[in-house]
Amino acid sequence: MANDAGLDRAFVGTLERGQRNISIDNVELIAQAIGYPPHELMDPNLPKQRGLDETLTRAPRTVRPYAIKKRSRSR
Repeated sequence: MANDAGLDRAFVGTLERGQRNISIDNVELIAQAIGYPPHELMDPNLPKQRGLDETLTRAPRTVRPYAIKKRSRSR
């Protein structure tokens, strides 16, 4: 599917794991590759309409691509 959409497979993997956000341009490319209108992929009711497991349709964004540095509160 990534190849059909003209996207790198590693990039698509990061989308699937919730490590990245997707641009509207890439939504359109993926929609064309799988034969769905882009607006259907963005419909929040899609999992329920298609009978999909709703717990698997949203990847939590748990991995940060960069380390978070905590600041000290000393003034």
